[in-house]
Amino acid sequence: MCFGDEVPEHPAHLGFIDPHCYVQDSIKDAYENAQFLCEGYYLKSPSLEIRSVNTISPDEPICIAYVPSHLYHIMFELFKNSMRATVEYAESRKESNTLPPIIVDIVKAKEDLTIRISDRGGGIPRSKVDKIFRYMYSTAPRPVSLTDSQHSGPVPLAGFGYGLPISRLYARYFNGDMEIHSIDGYGTDAYVYLQTVEDQASEWLPICNRAAYEYYTSRRYQSDWTKKK
Repeated sequence: MCFGDEVPEHPAHLGFIDPHCYVQDSIKDAYENAQFLCEGYYLKSPSLEIRSVNTISPDEPICIAYVPSHLYHIMFELFKNSMRATVEYAESRKESNTLPPIIVDIVKAKEDLTIRISDRGGGIPRSKVDKIFRYMYSTAPRPVSLTDSQHSGPVPLAGFGYGLPISRLYARYFNGDMEIHSIDGYGTDAYVYLQTVEDQASEWLPICNRAAYEYYTSRRYQSDWTKKK
């Protein structure tokens, strides 16, 4: 049974992997949903500026073989953190009427796709930077349980303590990574690195037997279904 009146754009889509995942679309989707939560909680939100550079095909939108839901989750968590920091820092400085925008730079090169999310939310002290990827660590107050029947307030943006650790786990799943660099008193830059070359974006799983060890130590790579013909 078909739902809707549009034919799927990518018939090569297999499972959760989209061989033509348009990065900017996923980023905008994540921003809009994070913005909805931010405005529901703070009644305001910073705007978004996107700058993209495709060094491989300058006239084409940036896309890679990736799991769109993973990219969405990563960006959604980073946007929530940036929005919360931006709004609260501006309020602490009595500048909440002019929120600085969140700037996203997307660069696709031969090996890496790099996404940088820059905010001016006051930054993170060096004493806390090493803690932000710890599970259950959060600088936000612990939110009220969503199962509490007496809780009727807005949905919290942060406080659960697993957003960044899981986001980095998603980024690393296909040989990518995520890093946080901050200037205390100014703002934070979050870097998301993803593989541009499909052959290098293999999933990394725990080595639990000899077969897995031989698979990961082998340097023989073969083209798969994501490779363009």
